This record gives sequence, structure tokens and C-alpha cells, in this order.
Amino acid sequence: MLNLRLRNIAKLIEPCEVLIDIGSDHGFLPLSLLKTQIIQKAVICDINALPLQSAIKNAHQTHLEDRCTFVQSNGIQNYKHPVDAAVIAGMGYETIAQIIEQDIERFRLIDQIVLQSNTHLDKLRAFLMENKFEIVNEELVKDRKHFYVIIKVKSKKNVIVYGDSDLWIGPVLKARKDDLMFQYLMHLYRIEANVLKGQKKESSMKIQVIQAYLDIIQTS
Repeated sequence: MLNLRLRNIAKLIEPCEVLIDIGSDHGFLPLSLLKTQIIQKAVICDINALPLQSAIKNAHQTHLEDRCTFVQSNGIQNYKHPVDAAVIAGMGYETIAQIIEQDIERFRLIDQIVLQSNTHLDKLRAFLMENKFEIVNEELVKDRKHFYVIIKVKSKKNVIVYGDSDLWIGPVLKARKDDLMFQYLMHLYRIEANVLKGQKKESSMKIQVIQAYLDIIQTS
């Protein structure tokens, strides 16, 4: 059974033929998508052999091994065939950016790309903007005490322009006005307040933008 974070990643995947899950760990996400017929084939990819062995074992236990390809690789470097969807989740911004950048022309051909970074979401969004990947959807998840933002992107030929609020909060997320979004904005506010305290500053443009969106939710 998928945890809340993986369930929300799965929600963003539209039906397609082949999905590659990069850094798949135990393979739970692609195996679940196979079971529900959202995808027809899964490429389960991890840089480490041990998690890959675990994914192979899980595929055998669920009798889905004939619809899976297992690849030990840093990103998609060791898988040369076309895919319709890619997931890169549960790692830091630097790793996600490096995986995309090293094979960027191949990623441009993928119809669905779903990303979930544990760090520096603003830098990830800036990287996507600079490389002409449009953010087409964002999901916000709170699992216990942790917030997760899941971003779905697609390559575009035209220039993508995001403002500060898009980078700091999210171009799709900032339209949300529910309680979960309020909690998330408070989380961002506290992080920025601690940064300012360490820098011995009273305010910043970022904290003012976050406060403005908090005010919008409170008055809506």
C-alpha cells in the first residue's frame, strides 16, 4: 500500500504505456500503477543494487515481473528506449537537477515528468524555468509533520517566466486557499523568519510575499 506522498504522486500520472521511476527504491509506486492499469510497463531504476533487488522481489511477489524492466543507473543513462512518463522523487534538488541536466534532450521528449524534491523547491523551479520546463500542476501533501510538494512539468519551446512568488510558493500552489495551504505558508514563514534571525534582519521580500498570501487566505 502506498503512503500519502506516493499516492499523490500516482494521482498526477495519466494513463500511458511506459513509465520510468528513477530512484524507485522498493518499486512500490510503479508496481501500484501497473496494478491499477494506469501504466502498461514499468522501468524501475535505482543507482544502488540493494533497493533494486528489493524492487525485483516485490515485483515477483505481485506477479508483475513480466511487465517490469530493472535498471541500475544514475538517472536514465543506462536505459536507452523511449518512455512516456518519468518520476524523480524523494531526493534533493541538486540530484534531481543533475539527473535531468545530464540527459536533458531525452527528458524534453517525455510527455509527463513528475518531480518531488526534499530540498530547495525555489531553486528547482528556477532550474525548470531556465531550461524551459513548464510547471503544469503542483500537489501539496502533509504526511505527519512533513510537507511535500509534487511538481508535474512538461518541456516547452517558448520561454517560461516565473516571478518571485511562483518560485517561492509555486505558480499553481499559490492559487490554493484551503487550510492545508495556510499551514504550508506558515511553515515557509517560520523557515524564512529563522533565516532572517540568523542574518539579524527584520524583514525580506520573501517573507512579505508569504505574508501577503497568508492574508489572502485569511480574508477569503
